[in-house]
Amino acid sequence: TNSLPKYETLSQDARIPTAGGDEKSSQATKEAPSTSSGDEISEAASDSHAVHHSISDALAADVEALELISFCHADFDSESPSVVHPDYDPIRTLQECAIPSNYPFVSILRDSSPYIVNHRHSTIVYHIPGELISDSQKFFSVMDDIALTWLFGMKIVIAVGCRSQIVQRLEKLHGASDAVNMPGVRVTTPETLRILEEEAGFCRFEVERLLNRCLRNKGADCNVVSGCFITANKFGVVDGVDYQLTGYPVNLQVDKIHRLHSRNDVILLTPLGFTKDGDALNVHSEALAAFTAGELKASKVVYFSSHPMVLRGTRNRNSVNERIQMIQRSNANEILSHYGLHVNSVTGFPSWKSNYDVRGNKARNLSYHQQSMLLKMGWATHAIEKGVERAHIIDCEDGSLLDELFTARRGYGTCISQDNYEAPHPEDWNDDLTVADGVDTSMMEW
Repeated sequence: TNSLPKYETLSQDARIPTAGGDEKSSQATKEAPSTSSGDEISEAASDSHAVHHSISDALAADVEALELISFCHADFDSESPSVVHPDYDPIRTLQECAIPSNYPFVSILRDSSPYIVNHRHSTIVYHIPGELISDSQKFFSVMDDIALTWLFGMKIVIAVGCRSQIVQRLEKLHGASDAVNMPGVRVTTPETLRILEEEAGFCRFEVERLLNRCLRNKGADCNVVSGCFITANKFGVVDGVDYQLTGYPVNLQVDKIHRLHSRNDVILLTPLGFTKDGDALNVHSEALAAFTAGELKASKVVYFSSHPMVLRGTRNRNSVNERIQMIQRSNANEILSHYGLHVNSVTGFPSWKSNYDVRGNKARNLSYHQQSMLLKMGWATHAIEKGVERAHIIDCEDGSLLDELFTARRGYGTCISQDNYEAPHPEDWNDDLTVADGVDTSMMEW
C-alpha cells in the first residue's frame, strides 16, 4: 500500500526504508556500488551493518562502559520499563522503583488457575449455531477461544447447527412462514433434507477451516475430525404430526470418540444422523449436543447464542428483582414447568403443555428468542439429568467463553448445575453470585 514505506536492497542482510517510495531513493541506496570487488563488498557490508543496527534493538553500547545498577534506580518509566524516564532523578527511592507493584495479568492468572487445573483432561461439548457462522468477527473470536481451551487440555466435541442457513434457503424458495422460521423440532421433508445435507457440509467446512487455523496459530498439533458417529431413529407421528425425516439420536460411538480424544483430536458433529438402514435424518443440533454430552459423561455442555436471554426474578414477593445467573437442576425444572415446557427423557422431544400451544406462545406470548432460551434450558437440563456436571448458555461476544469458564465471580451467561455440584473455587458460591435456591417462579420474568 502507499502508506507503507518501500524498501530497496542494500545487501542480502539489510533493507532500508525510502522516504519517497520508488520515486525517491535513500542517499545510502544511491551511493551503493554497482560492482562487486572485494573492498566494495566489505564497505557495503559495513554500511549495511550500521544501518541494520540503527533500525533494530541490537546492542549498540560499548561493552567496557556497561555497568550493573539496581533496577529500582534505573532511569526507566514505571509505566513502561523499556522506555527511558523523561524526568530521571538519580536519587530515586525504593518507593519509586521501576518494577511495577501491580500486574493485573498476575492476579487474573492466579484466580483462573483452579479452573484451568479443574478443566484439564475433562470433556466439553460446544454447540455452534448456524447464525454465528454468518458473523465472521464473532465466529473467529469463538473459534479462537475454543482453540485456547484445547491448549488448556480440554477434550473437545463440537456440534454445529445450520438452521439459519436452511431457513434462508427455504424462504427464498417458498417465502417466509411460521412453519419454516420457528424454534424447536420441525418437520423435515425430502426437499428440506437435501438442503440440510448441503448446508451441513458448508457449516462443517467453515468450522474445520477456522478452527484448524486458530489451532495452528497457537502451535497446536491436532486434527479436527468429523464423521458418522451418530445412529438415529425417526420421531414418527407426535401429537398427530408426522415429522417424516426428523429424528433423534439413539447411539453414539463413544469408544471411537475416546480413541480420537486420546490422540488429542477435536470431534465435529453435524445435525445429521443415520438409521441402521443408512437413511439420513435431520437431528436437532441442540438436542444432539445434549445427547452427546450425556453419553460421554462430559463435564460441561456450552450453548452459544446470538440472542441470549437472561432470567430475572425475586426470591420472594418482598425482595427486589435480581438476575438469576446460576441455577441448579431442580430449579431449572421448576422454571421449565412454570412456562409449560417438557422435554421427553428418552427422545429429547420438546413439547409445550398446559395453556401453551406447540410454539409455546399462547398464554404469555413468548417471543422467538424467549422460546429459544427455554428450549436451550430444556436440553441443557436433559443433559444434566444424564450425568453432565454443568451446562452454560452464553453470548457469542468476544471473550465470553473464557469469562464464563475461567473466572470466579463474573460468569458471563446462565449456568445450570447438578444439585450437588461442588465448585472448584470457593468464591464460586460467594454471595456476590445469584444462585436460584428457592426462587419464586411465579415472579420470574425476562
